[in-house]
Formats: sequence, structure tokens, C-alpha cells
Amino acid sequence: MLIQSNAIIRKTRKSRGISQKELGQLIGSQSMISRIENGLTSPTDRALQQICDILNVPIVDYFDTVFDKKTIYLY
Repeated sequence: MLIQSNAIIRKTRKSRGISQKELGQLIGSQSMISRIENGLTSPTDRALQQICDILNVPIVDYFDTVFDKKTIYLY
């Protein structure tokens, strides 16, 4: 089962106690975070790496979770 990447980002962000505004300020655009989390756009490779770094999630774990290759949860 393919897990929605936007759900992973939202749930992980919330579990880390980071608001959309805070995350947006750290990567340069709150509106982009909102669009990503609402499934309206996909993050660029660079933005995804920044998001994972800020949320302290190894990018390989992010992709493994998205493609259901691991049963660990990032949030």
C-alpha cells in the first residue's frame, strides 16, 4: 500500500511540535508547506531533503515509509 507522502510530512511535523509556519520559515515558504500537506503539489528534491533534515527523518526512511518497505512509522 502506498502511503500518502503529504500525510507523513504533516503527521511527523505535528509530532515534532513544529507548526506549518515554523517549517515554512525554515525552508522559505509556508504556503509551499501548506500545498504539500494538502496534496496540491509535490516537494522538489531540495525541499524534501530540507524538510527531512528539519524533521530529523533520514530521507531513506521517508521513502521506505512512502513505498511501504518498512513498518516503522516516522511520526
